Amino acid sequence: LPALGDAVMSPNVEYRGSIKEDFGLTTGARIVGNQMYVTSGKNISIYDITDPAVPTRVGMLATNVSWENEEGPTNGKILAFGSDFYNTSAAGGCLQALRVTGCSQFFDVRDPNNIKELPAVTKANHTLECVLDCSYFYGSSGSIIDARGALNGVAPKEVGNWKTEAEKQGVRENSCHHMREIAPGIVITACQPFAVLSLLPEDGGTPEKPRVLYTGKAAKFVHSVRWPNGGTDKFVMTGGEENFNGRCELNNSEFSTYSAEKVLSGESDEFELLRQITPAGNGVYADGKPVAGALGCSVHWFQEHQSFNNGGLVALSQYEDGVRFEQIKPNGDIVEQGYFLSAGSSSSSPKWAPDGKTLYSIDYQRGIDILRWKGDTYVPDPVIGKVTPTKGAIRGTNGSAAATRAQAGLERVSQAPLVRQLRQSGWVPGFCRLVASKRA
Repeated sequence: LPALGDAVMSPNVEYRGSIKEDFGLTTGARIVGNQMYVTSGKNISIYDITDPAVPTRVGMLATNVSWENEEGPTNGKILAFGSDFYNTSAAGGCLQALRVTGCSQFFDVRDPNNIKELPAVTKANHTLECVLDCSYFYGSSGSIIDARGALNGVAPKEVGNWKTEAEKQGVRENSCHHMREIAPGIVITACQPFAVLSLLPEDGGTPEKPRVLYTGKAAKFVHSVRWPNGGTDKFVMTGGEENFNGRCELNNSEFSTYSAEKVLSGESDEFELLRQITPAGNGVYADGKPVAGALGCSVHWFQEHQSFNNGGLVALSQYEDGVRFEQIKPNGDIVEQGYFLSAGSSSSSPKWAPDGKTLYSIDYQRGIDILRWKGDTYVPDPVIGKVTPTKGAIRGTNGSAAATRAQAGLERVSQAPLVRQLRQSGWVPGFCRLVASKRA
């Protein structure tokens, strides 16, 4: 395996370096043009990625201490933070309003060298999403925030609740974690069930009163959801989350594909579940899988490659499992084709650079790892429906995470006799005794 002192990776992944300045709770990022906006539990950083392999920091606000600030919704002019755990920002009014446990923050980022905090909305949202070119923001707690005049001195204000509007239409949104604008005025929610909302008059919606178009059933917590190509792709993908489970094969989160074909043809208003895989699992590190850890190996944020078209390549962060590269086949099957795992990793979010070759792993503990993808993108031919290997691309690993979990189950069975033997001698999990016996 190609290896560093502190990382292992599949042959189709190349490590290009790391940025440590954002080390410590580095959470999310958003790329707009040739700039990357990185958020963390303590600061905002803006990087010029004109040379994707060598990001250059062009701006920073080092005094914003709040959690969790995932995804960093921005259009390159205004940026928002959602927090619902802690917030010690005085500039926007969170402390003055005694909202130390969270509020919705806004920043003027037009000049990277002079990031300015704007008035906050004192409503906690775990995440926020920019819609209609950031004229409005949708929050995970249901907030609809009007920010049309925020850059011209008009304070953002809460003007409605999209969860309430959905419930009026018979769709009760539970356990909502995130919302994503997939096309101007079209939002997909990461909830149970997940739903597609329209803010457009032609669909009978408005920004303050969105209309529910479609839904998808989810048996477990939905952390993130994506519908590629502006909601025209035949696949919808979701990912779950379960933290603080050190044994990865016992983690209760999945990455899933859904069919959107009947929705697109008008035959149904509900997406159909196709396939699911669990986290890659525990290992010995050198095999591309971590040993048992603290935070765990949960599925987390993911992003499809720019070339994705009814199948293709997806980068998926799995905390201590690092970054996994998944192929989505034309039938919705999910096959792991590569990985990057670094020591002490807790990968939160993967972001593809505009060049389609560079990937940034936004890592809670390591900052930003810069990777180069040298493999295929696995886009099926639109006519024959099969993937033609790209000339010069390094072959993938062709191993699914689901198989890893099955193998882990067999290992647990084979270990059972040893566990019984150890228990009979007085051993209990988490406790070891060293006994010296005197020989006669």
